[in-house]
Amino acid sequence: MVSGWPAYVTSRLNRRVRYIANNNKIYEFYIGRTTNLVASKSRHGCERIIPIYKTRSADHAIQVEGALITSLFDHPKCSNGAPHSGGGVADGYTNYVYVAVWYY
Repeated sequence: MVSGWPAYVTSRLNRRVRYIANNNKIYEFYIGRTTNLVASKSRHGCERIIPIYKTRSADHAIQVEGALITSLFDHPKCSNGAPHSGGGVADGYTNYVYVAVWYY
């Protein structure tokens, strides 16, 4: 899992998500952010949550998630409903950006 300034880590995270998405065993993926990975896995009903970014800054989580969604929105396996981020995160908690995946 990566931490750091969004400008420094987004390219690396983009490559990582593309690597995950292009795996032949992956049917579908979703990029999101949360303070609770277990609850997010349950909410999505996915088979796995892969945390890829960790920060205490809600703004950094929003920036990273937004950049990844914008970059990967047109991927045929992407199930994000909009080409941008949405929803809430909170300062004062550890925020994660994750990839939820479903397998064939």
